[in-house]
Amino acid sequence: MSENQNQSKYGAILNKARQSTEPELEVKLENHKKSKPENQKKVKQERMVNVGAKVPESYRNHWAAEAKRNRRSMTDVIISALTDAFGLPPEE
Repeated sequence: MSENQNQSKYGAILNKARQSTEPELEVKLENHKKSKPENQKKVKQERMVNVGAKVPESYRNHWAAEAKRNRRSMTDVIISALTDAFGLPPEE
């Protein structure tokens, strides 16, 4: 079999696989979105924005490594620190 025939053969297989799994995936995602734990707070959907600070690269590298070691995300650490320092705004 030539290389061109292999590519078209496998391309057809991949296309067929993509077509057959996409609707199933969408159904699974829809079901997942609908099911929420009952004890989860209902948070008003609000636009997410970035919070940034200029720090030396060596600090960032150290903090990122420590966050990975502790299995925490940098976002989680930053939100926790800001919440501890300033609290959250009052609910509307």
